[in-house]
Amino acid sequence: MLRMKQATTAILLLAGTLVALTGCGAASKRSPEDWLSMSYSALAATDQYEFTGSMSIKTADGMEYKPEIFEGKVVDHEQLTVQTSNDEALQWNPVDVLEALNKNHAEVILRNDTKDPKTVVLHITEDHAVSKARWEQRLRQQLDQLESSAPLEESAYKTEWVKEMSRSKKQLNNMLASLEAATEYDLVIDRIKLLPIKMEEKTKFNYTHRGHPVSESRYTSVRFQSYDGSPSVTFQ
Repeated sequence: MLRMKQATTAILLLAGTLVALTGCGAASKRSPEDWLSMSYSALAATDQYEFTGSMSIKTADGMEYKPEIFEGKVVDHEQLTVQTSNDEALQWNPVDVLEALNKNHAEVILRNDTKDPKTVVLHITEDHAVSKARWEQRLRQQLDQLESSAPLEESAYKTEWVKEMSRSKKQLNNMLASLEAATEYDLVIDRIKLLPIKMEEKTKFNYTHRGHPVSESRYTSVRFQSYDGSPSVTFQ
């Protein structure tokens, strides 16, 4: 009886080892694009999670603006308002970001320099045309929101406000005509759960303002936590 029990235990241990080896083999065969696609699907299928982040802007001459801190929460797949340190709502949804990268990446590289065997690190380059279009849309939306808050009553202040808005529109159009945007991401993924752990984005802008070339960089770092929901999809 003892020998039978020992044999049974040995078989179970062997079976477990084979399953683990099979899983590792499958993971090693995944392409960088596979990791990105599965991480997006895993996050989209997760009911509830939270994230915190910071965003900073730096000019080519070394001037750096105060970082903006933000945090958000997703419940039942619904994006709640992302709150920022200056009490303004921020339109940023991590699922949308991963979906756009999954569809419009120019290149995805698997980085092997990570010291954590439990994670996978991807370096993702977004298509430059997509980056420019995305930022152009965002800047125009911000100007439209500002324009919608125009004074209602006719006055000297409103007249000057309208003139200034007209000048701002002209400056924006000139800037966007010369705008170039290059965006890269570093995405850290849980190797087993396939969920993102950390996302870093760096975008470099080049444009012309009043006849002078301008260069700026935007850096955003986001960490995910509180994965309380259960993904509805199981990955092998």
